[in-house]
Amino acid sequence: MIVPHRWPGPLLHATLLERPNRFLGIVQLTDGRVVEAHIGDRGRLEDVLFPGAELRLSAASSPTRRTAFTLIAARTREGVFTCVDPANANRLVRALLEARALDLPAYRSIRQEVKHATSRFDFALELEDGRRLFLEAKSVGVAKDGVALFPDAPSERAARHCRELEALASIGDPAAVVLVAQREDARAIAPHPVDPAFARALASAARAGVRIFGVSFAVEEEGFRYRGPLPVLLG
Repeated sequence: MIVPHRWPGPLLHATLLERPNRFLGIVQLTDGRVVEAHIGDRGRLEDVLFPGAELRLSAASSPTRRTAFTLIAARTREGVFTCVDPANANRLVRALLEARALDLPAYRSIRQEVKHATSRFDFALELEDGRRLFLEAKSVGVAKDGVALFPDAPSERAARHCRELEALASIGDPAAVVLVAQREDARAIAPHPVDPAFARALASAARAGVRIFGVSFAVEEEGFRYRGPLPVLLG
């Protein structure tokens, strides 16, 4: 299935000149202008965002924002496009939930950004049996040898999400994590060695009964094509 991109207007072509910090890219548009673009993914992305990388940008919807553009996708050194907008993983998971494409208990409604304990989870599903299922989506943009890796930099927040979902599962409440590989060359997803604390938290959550899903999307000019589920390698 194609999940249409929801950007405000068409995507613009550009080339990365430099990345002075994790939030900012200096890019050159095809008309020659050099502009700043916001980068939503805080990971290192060394094999994705390198000088000369081919980019896709969207124009910012707010005229008062410091950067007039947002970096959406980049062509990797391997030649495939990967989405570097983490918020897009939520859009894709929302589309899968609306299509009932994940193996989850029957649910009657979907809510987003729902607070529980010390976290705000991406989704809460109101199940047919009256319970609530908390679900967290994570964007996976880097890969090595066909294995998409998350996170690309240590993330205490991601580990905390796993621990709080584990606490829910340990008392019998349903919970899930969806790892979204936004690149078509991924054959599996695994915790990145850069963050062993997250790897331990994810594996512990899975043992407690948290459902761990891996899914893959190809990034295409017309949108995001769902490629199906991927195995998650927990070690």
